[in-house]
Amino acid sequence: MKAIIYYLLLVTLVCFSASEAVAQSKVTDEKIQEFQSYLSDFRKENKIPSLSVAVVKDREIILLESIGFQDHDAEESTTEDTSYLAASITKTFTGATLLAMEADGHIDLDADFTTLSDWGGRCHWLTTSGTIFGGGTLDNGYQVPTVKCDQVITLRHVLQHQVQGEPGTSFFYNPIVFGRLSNWVEENTNKSWRYWVKKYVIEAGDLEGIAAGWRDPAASEVLTHIAPPFRHAPEQSDGLANSVLPNTELNASSGIIASAKALAHYSIALDEEKILPESLRQKMWTPAKDEEGNPMPYAYGWFVQNWQGHKLVWHGGWWPDAYAGLLLKAPDDGLTLVALGNTDGLRHEVNSLTSAQIEKNPLALKFLELFVEQSQ
Repeated sequence: MKAIIYYLLLVTLVCFSASEAVAQSKVTDEKIQEFQSYLSDFRKENKIPSLSVAVVKDREIILLESIGFQDHDAEESTTEDTSYLAASITKTFTGATLLAMEADGHIDLDADFTTLSDWGGRCHWLTTSGTIFGGGTLDNGYQVPTVKCDQVITLRHVLQHQVQGEPGTSFFYNPIVFGRLSNWVEENTNKSWRYWVKKYVIEAGDLEGIAAGWRDPAASEVLTHIAPPFRHAPEQSDGLANSVLPNTELNASSGIIASAKALAHYSIALDEEKILPESLRQKMWTPAKDEEGNPMPYAYGWFVQNWQGHKLVWHGGWWPDAYAGLLLKAPDDGLTLVALGNTDGLRHEVNSLTSAQIEKNPLALKFLELFVEQSQ
């Protein structure tokens, strides 16, 4: 009799689990379909000729959308291999590379960045050229402290965008100074920045479809699939005009060229601890605190924030009148969004120079509402 009862209980549990799985699958399918429809409209509204999007759930790509055309004549369709300049998404590669280099004893992140051979001249230009990254006032009235050229700034300060005013006391996104991290590494290791990025990220993650700058000799196939850039041109009948291909040389700030599929696999490799062990990965996504003890919005090459109880780590990429992209992870939920396009229509003002508010990007918000909000 007991055997029969156990059997019935087992059958009931199996049936319940199967029903629950089917229901969950249906919900996911409905969300994917809604997101696909949204992406189609989003591409047209924001005038993005070629749009590539990937969604990852629990280390599996559950959506890979390739929408539009790579050329002005609508003859070359976007494919899953279409590549784009990822611009500042490159900074996430830099964060992982430098943390891994320090762990292996190649560098010390508390070393003095200002020993860089050309720092004196570059800092003088930065603070006298009128660029906001040397100091000044934002349109919203925020006073950006001046970079002080005569005091020590560490690699860690630069990596975490804490170089304005007294280094280490506040956050202000400074891509110009950040980009020189690669020059410091090259001067102090006698190896190219490309060597280190490939060693600690691309090769460690067994990644394909990623070029470490346009000079990467091992990634010519990636370059043959690049979607040429366009700019928004209201004077044209379709609102678009050809744009000049940006500088795609690799440095700490920019230069990675990849497809959405390749960046999705990069995200999965991070989750699988192929690139960094869990302890270093968590360090990479843990921001320092400001003078008042509040977490800053940036850690090691990644923006970090909370959204409705969910931890988000992300980075945007933007090259004006050419490319824009987004890599957004909700690590505790096992979710990732990758989006790349060949105009800057993916970019939306989120005041990312001083804060992390990715939910102000409508594409990111739609992803968060559909996939992340109800994931726990």
